[in-house]
Amino acid sequence: MARGGGGGGGGGGWISLPAELIKEVSDRLPADVDQIHIHQVCSHWRASTAPLAACRPWIVAGHDHHRNHYSVVNPIGDHSFWLPRGGTRIQPRAHAPAGVPYCCGMPCGWLALTDDLRSPTRLILWDPLSQAEIPLPTLTTVAQVFLSGDPLTSPSWMAIASQKIPHVQLGQRLFFWRPGDAAWTSQLEYPNGRIEGAAFHHCRFYISTKNMTLDIFDLQQHPPKRFPRINLYPPLQARYRRVPGRPVPHVVAWNNQMLLVMVYRGLYNATVLAEVYSPDWAAQPLDLQEKVTDLGDYSLFLGRGDTLALSAKEFPAIRRNCVYFVEHDTAKHDRWLVVFDLVSNALERIPHPEEQREGGSKTSGWLGYSWFCPRRPFVQDQEPL
Repeated sequence: MARGGGGGGGGGGWISLPAELIKEVSDRLPADVDQIHIHQVCSHWRASTAPLAACRPWIVAGHDHHRNHYSVVNPIGDHSFWLPRGGTRIQPRAHAPAGVPYCCGMPCGWLALTDDLRSPTRLILWDPLSQAEIPLPTLTTVAQVFLSGDPLTSPSWMAIASQKIPHVQLGQRLFFWRPGDAAWTSQLEYPNGRIEGAAFHHCRFYISTKNMTLDIFDLQQHPPKRFPRINLYPPLQARYRRVPGRPVPHVVAWNNQMLLVMVYRGLYNATVLAEVYSPDWAAQPLDLQEKVTDLGDYSLFLGRGDTLALSAKEFPAIRRNCVYFVEHDTAKHDRWLVVFDLVSNALERIPHPEEQREGGSKTSGWLGYSWFCPRRPFVQDQEPL
């Protein structure tokens, strides 16, 4: 794709192409990376093409035939990317490497891809932006892959994989790998239930589970050591009796703090409330302290697995001071996303993509899973998310 303004004199050449023709060419490009290039040629081309969806977080959806029950620990598997509103299916910025069609994680702007969900011969990290590939040692029945940092910018990053334990519905075991290691290192003590939220903070790995427990691992030790497991029911017991819903915990790093977000699920597993806390993690038992109601320009993005805190200054399409929650285990499939405003307590339910939308409907088999965020935004003008 030509990116310069070359051509004949007198303002001719590429920069003088009619806006309708530029838009038609842009609409025919199959990969987002080409649309990024066409958008960057000059101000005339930028004004003639639609803003890029790539600078907002995308919902990652998977086929529900990999998840025959909402509580089973399974990878995403067959995956696709969708805009949060409107049910529009979008393509990654570049075509993924051949031979690794299954996804088992999307940490730090990377995708963890494999060639087989049960007995893989290939497991890689792939960055859709730079198209960089990093091979990982293979591991059977990987459910999720997490990264402590961006492999392109963090000199001491680590990969963590959760492995599904056969014949155990919520059984999984953690494995750790650093660049240079010949194989994964097993963590014999495994999470108490399906991992709902995962985040890194100050060389520690935090995971919250569906069974209301929280594990913290010290990544500076070799192998990483787990601190005493935290039961989240006692500090929430009084609050739990007043809220008409079942709490599900999510951890998320924000503003040099580790937050705990409680998402309450009510009748038919519908989200009814979200509360954000900044606990005293050193207290025994855990002290939730006061609720956090002001995230500044940030909003929190939760699904199953990696959690995000994104700034509306960097991602103008998002609303500030909200919790965006992908309804990743809603059996009725009638909700796609919930947006909870921390100040007004207003809760907006975004419906599942309509049947006429490309590839997505209540019966198509696509279920929302979590969020994928490109490693950096490219443009500033976006419709609200």
